[in-house]
Parts: sequence; structure tokens; C-alpha cells
Amino acid sequence: MNAVDVLQTVEYSRDKWNMERVPRALVFCFVGMVFVLYIDPRPLGPGFLRAFVVLLIMAAIGAAIFFLYALIVENRSVAIRLCAAGIALAAVTMLYWNNPAGLFHVRYPKGPDVAPYLFGWIIITGAIGWIAFALYRHLNPARHILKLSPAGIHYSVSGLRDLLIPWHEVQGVNGLEIPGGDRPPHLFPDITVILISNEFYQRHILVKRGYFETGGWRALFRPKGALMQMVLHHELFSIEPGQIREPVRLRWQAFRNGTSSQWENAPISQERQVYGTWSTDGSPWQAIKFLVPLLGIVAVLVASMGI
Repeated sequence: MNAVDVLQTVEYSRDKWNMERVPRALVFCFVGMVFVLYIDPRPLGPGFLRAFVVLLIMAAIGAAIFFLYALIVENRSVAIRLCAAGIALAAVTMLYWNNPAGLFHVRYPKGPDVAPYLFGWIIITGAIGWIAFALYRHLNPARHILKLSPAGIHYSVSGLRDLLIPWHEVQGVNGLEIPGGDRPPHLFPDITVILISNEFYQRHILVKRGYFETGGWRALFRPKGALMQMVLHHELFSIEPGQIREPVRLRWQAFRNGTSSQWENAPISQERQVYGTWSTDGSPWQAIKFLVPLLGIVAVLVASMGI
């Protein structure tokens, strides 16, 4: 076993999961635009393009506000905090005074209060919002919810912040097993779980676990006799099962008995390995997934202008 491998910090990112859903959001955006254009036989003209551009601007401003919020919360410099707060306040004020929602007025003044094509705008807005969020998180990654280090397994999500499970508290690394009642248990060998004692679970986890689901195979914790299974879903990061199982297993075997003497003199690696990051792979299929809906969106915008 290589000392550098087990001493290296491993982090898991949601970036790939987020970015893999951008093509779907583009398709939804295209569908919403088609719905808006053809629900009413009368042409929209330049107003449609103007409204679409305003939505893009609002998404960009929203991403900028999130970034500035992160600067305000995470940066310790008072000057940067004040500058970021001022820019965010100016952006919100500009949105309020320009009233972009007025672009989506109902074209039937004597008809119902809700435009019949409102559903299409809802789809478009949601799709653009998701794309903006995914791109923002790609360029400004969030704190990783799962991290492996020589100290143990670090897990941090809403409702369960800064959980550390030391390696000596892990009783085993297996596949998920769900009791089947009178029948044999259901086995999910590709889903990695770590086994911890019920005592550790009740003392360090149960007191924080107010918002976690208790049913379904996606539940984070599953009892197994006198032990508790904690599920580490590879699908959460859009990675292969082995990219969680092997790093966890190797570190558990190395550190389960505490700090072993064989690692005491090994240099601590300052590098980290990150799984679940998205990047362009140059494949035709990846290009098709992004370009085809984009071309459809451009075609709809051109058609709305009557070109």
C-alpha cells in the first residue's frame, strides 16, 4: 500500500451531477419557448427576445449576488465585506426600479388575469435558473459534503454539519443490505456503506438528524442488527461505485487501529484528489447533448423575430 495514497485527502464534488443536468435544462428551456410562441397564433415580435434576455440578465445578477454573499460570509476582510454588500444592494435596487416583470404582462386585457402561456415562462425561468446555478457552482465550487482524510470520514449537509467519523469507529465497509422481513435481505453491492456502532450513532448523529428521510433505499442510515449502516451514495456525485468504495476501504484498513506506527514518519500529502468534477471530454456525444438544444433555442429566437 502506498503511504501517499492513504495520506492524501479525497473530496467528492457535486459538480458533475449538476452539470450533467444542464442539457436537460436546455431542452426544457426549448420546450418552454416553443410553448410560449405557439400557444397564441399572434406573433410575439421583439418583445419575446427582450423578455428572454432580461431573464438571462436576472440569472447572471442572481449568480453574482450568490457569489457576493459567499464573499460576505466567508471573507474576514471588513473592506471586502462592505464592498460586496454594497454591490449586492445596488443590484437588488436596480432590479426593483427596472421592474423586469412588467415585460411579461398579459396580452388579453379583457380576459383572465393569468396569461395562457404563463406555464411556458415558468419552464423557461426554471431552466435558466438551474443553468445559472450549475454554472455558478462549476466556477465557484461549494464546500464538499464528503471528504476522506487520515482523521476519518467528514460529512457535512444541512441538518448534519461537520460530522467526523474517525476510522476506529468504523466497524466495516460493505454493500448496502436492507432487511426483507420474512424474506432474505435485499442486497445492493454497488452502494457503499460503512458500519458504525449504535452507540456512536445515537451519541453523535441521532441528535442532529432531524431532517433526514427514514424510508426508501436512499435513506442515509439503515440499521443492521446491532450496527448502523451509513450509506455513501456514488450516484450523489455521478461517479463509479469503486471511486467511493476503494478510497474508503484503503483508509479504513490503514487507520482503523488508530495512528499506526507505519504512517508516523510518512510525509503528510498536501495534495487532494477530487472525484465528481465535470469537464469537457471532447466526445461527440457530449457536444451533441449541449449543442442540439442550444441550436433549437437559437432557432426559436430567430423565428420569434420573423427572420
